[in-house]
Amino acid sequence: MSRIEWPDDPNAFERGIAVLLSRMPLNVERIDGSGGDGGRDAQFTDDSGLHVFEMKSFTGRMDHQRRAQVTRSLARAAALNPSSWTLVVPIDPTPGELEWFKSLRASHPFTLTWRGATWIEARLTEHPQVRKFYFANALAESEQLLRQLVRENGPVADVGDALERMRGMCQRLAELEPHYTFRLSTGPGPDSSVEMQPAYPGAERDRPAGFWIAFADTPEAQATAQEWERAVAFGDPIEVRGEHLDDFQINGPAVLGVPQSWPSAGMTLRVAARTLPADHAAQLVVADAQGRRVAVMGLRMTSLRAGTRGSVLSGTDATGSFQCQLRMDTSTSKLRLELQISIVNRLRPAARLDVIRFAATLLPHHTLRVILGDEPLTDPSPVPVLEGLNPERANAAMELLEQLITIEHLAVTTFELPARMSLEDEDAVRTAFALLTGRTAEVNAVATSVDADDVPEIRQLVADHGIFEVTTTVEDYEVEILGQRIPVGTVSVQTPPVRVTGAVPTQTGWRLSLDTPPGLSGRPFRIIPAGLTAAGEEGSP
Repeated sequence: MSRIEWPDDPNAFERGIAVLLSRMPLNVERIDGSGGDGGRDAQFTDDSGLHVFEMKSFTGRMDHQRRAQVTRSLARAAALNPSSWTLVVPIDPTPGELEWFKSLRASHPFTLTWRGATWIEARLTEHPQVRKFYFANALAESEQLLRQLVRENGPVADVGDALERMRGMCQRLAELEPHYTFRLSTGPGPDSSVEMQPAYPGAERDRPAGFWIAFADTPEAQATAQEWERAVAFGDPIEVRGEHLDDFQINGPAVLGVPQSWPSAGMTLRVAARTLPADHAAQLVVADAQGRRVAVMGLRMTSLRAGTRGSVLSGTDATGSFQCQLRMDTSTSKLRLELQISIVNRLRPAARLDVIRFAATLLPHHTLRVILGDEPLTDPSPVPVLEGLNPERANAAMELLEQLITIEHLAVTTFELPARMSLEDEDAVRTAFALLTGRTAEVNAVATSVDADDVPEIRQLVADHGIFEVTTTVEDYEVEILGQRIPVGTVSVQTPPVRVTGAVPTQTGWRLSLDTPPGLSGRPFRIIPAGLTAAGEEGSP
C-alpha cells in the first residue's frame, strides 16, 4: 500500500509534481492553466525540442471518462508539435490500461510516456522535501514544529541564543522546504545574516515569499532607508543592520521559527534581487567631440537583475577590470551607463596595456556609448569620472608595459603583474629593456666600498683621499623583475666619480671606503652592454 498521501485537490497535486520536476535537472517551466493550459501543465525545452508534461490527480483506475480527459489533453498538446508528451498520474497501469495508452502512441509522431505511482514515489524518495511538503502535509507540520521550537526555548536570552535558534531553523527548513534554500552566516563577533534563495527557477511563483520592514527613527537608520529605496528600485544588493530596523515581518517560509525579538543589534538583513544569467557580446565605444571613434573595449554582459522601477544588465571586459552596468529606468524609459575600473591581479602585460590604453581615452571631452551587435543601446553620454585615473601616470604606465612586453619577447619569458608594481620593479624594467635592446642603462645607486689591488696608484688615492671612477666587466649580468632574474649577458659597469675616505688592508690589496664628492651627488651608475663603447656607440668588431 502506498505511503504517499495523494492530495484530493487536483491543483495541489499539480503543484507538487511541478515542484518535483523542477527539483530534477530538467529546468521545467510550469504552465498556469487558468486561461487553458493547451494540454500541458509543465514543459521544458532542450536541443531535441519541446517536452510536455500533463498531470492528472486520478486515483483508482483509468475509467472511460478519465481516458477521454487524457485523450483531449493529448490532442491539445499535439498542436504544439512536441518532441515528447508525458502523463504523470498516481496510477500504475493494468495491462488493459497499458494497451489503451499504446494505441494513443500509434496516432502521434512524438514519444508518449506514462509515469505512474511507482515512478512518482521513487522520485519523491529522491526529493524528500517535496514529499513531506506536498504529499505528507508538511506545510502544517513545518509551521507547528518550528513555532513549537521557539515556544519551548522561551524568550531569547542574547544574540548567541538567537543564532542557535536560527541555525536550527535553517536546518529544519532544509528538511521540510522544497522551494527555497537557506544559509546562515556569522562573524565577526555577533554579526550574522540569513540568506534565502529560490531552489529552482519559478520557486517564487510556487511559494511566494516577501517581507515588510520599518526603519528606526535615527539619522543613520533614515540614511539606510534612502539607500534601501534606491536598491529596491533596481534590485541592487544591500545590507541592513538590525539596529537600523524598528520592525521586520516576513510572510512565507522564512517566517517559520524566527525569534520574536528579531531584529536586534548585530544581525544583518541582506537582500538582493535574483540575478539571471545573460550572455551578450557588446562594445564600449569612446568618441571624440566630432563623434569619431577613439577607442573600443569588448564587453560580455553576463547578468540581469530587476527591481520595482527598472533593471540592470551587468558585464565586464575580458580581464574583469572594467565593470559596466546598464541601468534601465522603466518610469522614464531612459538607459544610464555606469562604469568602474579596478585593475585585477595577475594580468599579462599585454592585457594590462589594453586596459590602461582604453582608460587613457576616458577624457572629459569624450563620450561613451554601448553597442550591442550593430545597435546602439545608449546615446553618447559624458565620460564618468573614474577614481585613481591620472592621464600622465597612464602614459608612463603604457610606456613601461610596452617595454615589459619587449622583455618577455627577448628574454623568452612571461610575467603576471600585481595590481600595482613597486618603484624598484619599474626601475628594473627600464634597465632590462635598455640593456636587452643594446643601449646603456643608468641606475641610481651609491658606492660605499670597493676592493682594489695593492699598487702605487691605489696607495696614492688612499693617501690623498683622491677622486676616481671604476669600470668593471660583469659576465652573465642579470636584472631582477617581479622575482624573476632576467639574463642580459656581459656588461661593463661604470661608477660615477667617488672619493676614497679610508682603507683597510686585505690579503690581496685594499678594501676602500667610498663616498660621493661634494657637488657630484645624483650621478648614476652606467651599465653598458657588450659591444658598446662608454659613449654608447657600437665598438669595433
